[in-house]
Amino acid sequence: MAFLQDWVQRGPSSERIHWALTRSYPRAHRPGQGPFRWFAHRGQKAATEHLFFSVRSVVAAGGRHILQYGFADDRGNIVLSVFGQAAAPAGDWHCEPPEDLAAEPMEPHALGQLIGAVCRDASLVGFHRVLQGALFPPGAIEGAASVDCAWRRYLRVTRQRDGEGRNAPLGLDDALEAIGVGAVGTPDAALRALGVRELWTWMDAVE
Repeated sequence: MAFLQDWVQRGPSSERIHWALTRSYPRAHRPGQGPFRWFAHRGQKAATEHLFFSVRSVVAAGGRHILQYGFADDRGNIVLSVFGQAAAPAGDWHCEPPEDLAAEPMEPHALGQLIGAVCRDASLVGFHRVLQGALFPPGAIEGAASVDCAWRRYLRVTRQRDGEGRNAPLGLDDALEAIGVGAVGTPDAALRALGVRELWTWMDAVE
């Protein structure tokens, strides 16, 4: 148990992250369940270097801003889900930190190093790239090969298919509902990263 507690506090090692990114998986059927259909198998021959990400603000209080960062790869694996802290936004937000965190959030420097190791040379994809990217620790994603916006691509694809009259989605869940997948239905950053992957995969198929 002491080993498990120590691992939770330190977070996953760089070797473990590399293993998660590069390992191979046998083909398997993933049945749909619930409104969000849990990422049916796409018959991929090999994983690419895409990493889909999402960031959510959990709470800001007492000079601390706690966020969750989630990353998923092309095959639907959750590569990283981690809570970290940054400087709180302007203003005094009197909020109690969440009681269900398994470990103390990572401090900004260690968090930046961890995210930087995960993102190095990867093609990142987020929904609302600018807004989401601004929540990363300084320099954390500078080593990425590229950072793409799934929302902008979705607008382009739907306009090509349906014309200029289509209303732009307000958020990721709106876009997923529009393509018939169903909303993620949770703020969890790791599952929302998988939702970005699902939207991107759909656009690959129709564009």
